[in-house]
Amino acid sequence: METMQDFMDQIDASTQNLKRGELVEGCVIQTGEDHVIADINYAQDGVIYDDELVKAATEYQKDDKVQLVVIGFNKDGQVILSEKKAQRQYGEAVLKEAEEKGTYVEATLKSIAKGGYRVDVYGIQGYLPFSLYQHNYLEDPEAHLGEKTLLAIEKSDNRGYVFTRMPIAEKIRQESRDKFYAAHGVGDKVEGVQKAFNRGGVVVDVEGVRGFIPNSEVSYSRSVKPQDIIEKGATLNLIIRELNKEKDQLILSYKETKQDPWQDIDANLEVGDVFELKPEGQNQNFYFYELIEGVQGSLFKKQVPQEVIDEGADHNVVVVAIDKRRRRVELDYFFEIEEQIEEESDASAGGNTLGDLFGKELGKLKFD
Repeated sequence: METMQDFMDQIDASTQNLKRGELVEGCVIQTGEDHVIADINYAQDGVIYDDELVKAATEYQKDDKVQLVVIGFNKDGQVILSEKKAQRQYGEAVLKEAEEKGTYVEATLKSIAKGGYRVDVYGIQGYLPFSLYQHNYLEDPEAHLGEKTLLAIEKSDNRGYVFTRMPIAEKIRQESRDKFYAAHGVGDKVEGVQKAFNRGGVVVDVEGVRGFIPNSEVSYSRSVKPQDIIEKGATLNLIIRELNKEKDQLILSYKETKQDPWQDIDANLEVGDVFELKPEGQNQNFYFYELIEGVQGSLFKKQVPQEVIDEGADHNVVVVAIDKRRRRVELDYFFEIEEQIEEESDASAGGNTLGDLFGKELGKLKFD
């Protein structure tokens, strides 16, 4: 197989006695609808017909330089040329050198084949698997069609060439990573693009760096799932929570860009507020309820009547204390007045007065 230098030497030597298969350099002097005329430094000009050009004849400009190969002569002695065949010979030389030296070649992503791209390297077709295009999952392969990119040869045999873009992708990723970690710190505001959801949270791309939003940093509300408020492919305003270049770790918060419900808790929640709702969670001793978005209250399980639990009914709870510093809300089970009278009457050993019945509740009230 010829080297690039062999290719150029043939062009220099072919200006005296032209033969089929020889390489020449041409200068466009005229274009037509279906052909191009080129000066090849020979007694006769050369003609390249549309099917031997690498693009439409009308796209060429006067004085354009083109590499050509002689494929024949017409009865008038005019030289018939092919740009495609010359390009292929040049491509073979480029690929041979790239394979020997481990260098890159420029390729065009032409079409989609099964699981990858059909690529063109100077007229030579090859294959680039999607898995060797970049590190992350390639979501929209069609978006890259027509793209020119540098590729390395992964392997070659009598069936052709298989290419990889991974060395280039890794270089781009490393450059983006170094630039990002040098420019940002904890607390910075950044933009990220949603890439995937998983059990732990949301994967995002931030300036070419993989970032992660844990479920706990998506919303102040524990009942909200990431998919409920973040759309696929959405661009998000985020706050950096953790940054570790050595571990290549970027932890982000989405909820910190929103209003913290505890900042205006006084306007939205007061002692004495009553709620009718089902618990959002529980542990051995407590039920937990979301009273307003992002604010939970806790209630001792033993306070909930057994019949309410058995029926699966909503729980009536009342706020009895709000601890802003510890971000806790304490609850009691709320009974209607008639229920309290019946309950305390049944529990009473003797005939109690209304003062006995309500004294305990009145004692909870605070007066300015």
